[in-house]
Amino acid sequence: MNKIDIQYRSTQDCGTFATGLTWSPLASAGIQARNFTAAIQTLGAGIAPDFYSPDSLAVIVERLCDPEEPLSDTGLLNVAVKYFFSYVHEGAHNDPIPYAELAELYEQFSRHQSMNEPTDNIEIMNRLRMWSSVLRVLADAPRAAHVMRAVIGRADMRQGGGGPFVGVDIGAGTGIMLLALQILARRNGFTDIQTLGYQTDPVSGERTHDLVHSLGAGSVMLADPTKENAYGMVRGRTANYVANEVMAGIQQSLCAENCFNKYRAFFAAVGDSVSNAMFFPEGVIAHSAATHASVILASENGFQPPIEFLGDKFIPQGLILEGKVLPMHKLGRDFYRYLT
Repeated sequence: MNKIDIQYRSTQDCGTFATGLTWSPLASAGIQARNFTAAIQTLGAGIAPDFYSPDSLAVIVERLCDPEEPLSDTGLLNVAVKYFFSYVHEGAHNDPIPYAELAELYEQFSRHQSMNEPTDNIEIMNRLRMWSSVLRVLADAPRAAHVMRAVIGRADMRQGGGGPFVGVDIGAGTGIMLLALQILARRNGFTDIQTLGYQTDPVSGERTHDLVHSLGAGSVMLADPTKENAYGMVRGRTANYVANEVMAGIQQSLCAENCFNKYRAFFAAVGDSVSNAMFFPEGVIAHSAATHASVILASENGFQPPIEFLGDKFIPQGLILEGKVLPMHKLGRDFYRYLT
């Protein structure tokens, strides 16, 4: 395997959790992304945290696309929480969202796998269950915001001069990566922008496409990304950015089916057209409990483990972002302080 020079991000780099804090529903739902059946009891659930903006998701996204607008953690966190809300409520991306309604939805999601309360909107609860696999990623707003910052904040992105910009997400679950790629491209002067994601779940895939498309952030294809012919729309074109949202998933194991075969098919289809592309993540450090093997998956090795481990399931332990290792448990940590 190729050697990769990487640096470790210390706790001081990422910040630390404060103790004795009163968590808001937004923070609580993020924590509950690992166990949704416990209902959350919160005090002052209708009191908006300081970071919260009443502006609509569409307005905030348009603002972030302006290169003169500073990229702030609070802005990205607003995008994350309102994207979650807009995923459930069709058309809500154009409307201001009162914080009380947002907090109510997070509270409902924290217990969506349990029985309904008498006052629950049955249709909303059913949507939460139907799209659960996607929403539990979005519910962890600090992680979602951190992922967007890692993409949009790339200081080494070349200036567009108009375009074209081609961005691909081979594991587009929520679509938020495509939104980040769109913002990145526009902030760097591209006007001819094409962002395309791949989904295999027809239920959540349709909703993801609709929301991404309504925000002008590209499209999501229902196609098997483990097959070379799925990448016909990008074959022969120079790709600027290749992402895989699955890599940053919560407790998501990586295996041939959801990772290695996708990358193998993608690289076989596009060839040298990605030789200068950026990647999210740049690499992943992962561990197999079955064989006690630890591997680095990166573009240099096609995101493939050694052949003898291709049948293993690996748990991501750290992401390589801008040449540094970020332990998985610290993904999103910078943002939790805004939710109290």
